[in-house]
Amino acid sequence: MDASGVLPDGRPFAGPSDFKKLLADDDRLAEAFLEQLATYALRRVMTIDDLDQIRLIVESTKADEHRLQSLIRRLVLAELFTQQ
Repeated sequence: MDASGVLPDGRPFAGPSDFKKLLADDDRLAEAFLEQLATYALRRVMTIDDLDQIRLIVESTKADEHRLQSLIRRLVLAELFTQQ
């Protein structure tokens, strides 16, 4: 089975581990996940006003490869969550 491919933006991957690395390096996936998590946790839809805080959280977890534990911890400690 050939698990290689090319993402729509032209970035190639040779297998599942390369694909995972490409996704982990892409802030858009972490941002979309965090937005959905915040929507669920805060029981409201995120607005344009919330995007800056979501982006700050995502940026702060980049060094940790956007690990789930880091994203959740940063969300819970963020003003977005504590000032609901």
